[in-house]
Amino acid sequence: MQKKWRLIGKKTTALALSLSFFMTGIATGGLPKADAREEWGVSPTVSFTDVKGHWAAKDITNAAKSGMIQGYPDGTFRPEQTITQEQFLTLVERIIPKFPGHEPDAFIQETYLAEAKGRWSEKTYRHLVAAGIMPTGKPVEGMNRLEAARVLLAALGHQSEGEKYRGTKSVFFSDLSIANADQVMTVYPAYKMGIMAGYPDGTFRPQESISRAQAVVLLTRLDHKIEELFPGNVTDDEKKGMTQAVSSFVREVMDQQRIRRFDDLQTYVKNKKLPASESFLREHFSFMQYEVYDYIRFPRFNELMYFAKIGNGKYRMTVQYYAGELGGSIDKTFYLSSRDGKTFQMIGKDE
Repeated sequence: MQKKWRLIGKKTTALALSLSFFMTGIATGGLPKADAREEWGVSPTVSFTDVKGHWAAKDITNAAKSGMIQGYPDGTFRPEQTITQEQFLTLVERIIPKFPGHEPDAFIQETYLAEAKGRWSEKTYRHLVAAGIMPTGKPVEGMNRLEAARVLLAALGHQSEGEKYRGTKSVFFSDLSIANADQVMTVYPAYKMGIMAGYPDGTFRPQESISRAQAVVLLTRLDHKIEELFPGNVTDDEKKGMTQAVSSFVREVMDQQRIRRFDDLQTYVKNKKLPASESFLREHFSFMQYEVYDYIRFPRFNELMYFAKIGNGKYRMTVQYYAGELGGSIDKTFYLSSRDGKTFQMIGKDE
């Protein structure tokens, strides 16, 4: 396990994986900040009486030493106790990069957020929904393996990896039918990316509940995977420059100029000498080539964002967000180049 956990921005923040540890919000910039409420009796011990010999003992001990988790007043951790969906989401929220988010639309408030209304986890749900991190069950229900895979993929901004397995004939697990596209496109990428694993008997057991011990292991993998997928130590100024370049371009052509035909977009970009290549336009605006179309909206760029420096002067920016009823929860990746880390050119993936 890493000695340094990236939990909220650059600051290390302790997570409490205890049924009596509640988080009631998060975020900055327009949304309430996290308000941690810890009930009496939560034990700060790093040595638990009930984990010796447990298969996850090492991960649990390391997580406790790092301040990631806490146990119970009696000195136990209770590793086999089921973790609920709201508890799992709270811990995921603490590991991913901070983001301001925005108020959910009426549809989301009336449907998805209804079950969390008035609960201690409501602010977490309202915050994460902007990033499209949305389990399908109720907050008090146990987090099962299928939902965990769905949440973790979204937390990584890699839900689109599931498209690689659309229509696949490969059978990875004996209890997952390839006819169930939703499960296949959720479980297969989570498995291939090393986020989740199957059982020795060849099953995945999608409906099996996640225990507290399993949650520790999964969150450790999530933190490690974030470091692996988004390398390069991108500076805050570079992040700001990348975000400004793409968001201002999208706002100009989609909202201000209201361009809706691809040839008009090409002409406008050329005449205005905007810093966007032909490949960039085709990767993100190809829907404009159709006579009749309905497009999935672009992000607002205040959702969950990841940045990576992937080559000499080349960058990658991924936005994980909720794209409304039409798009649902999706991730969108933009590629940019820069010679000085200040001025950015929007380019295609293979440029």
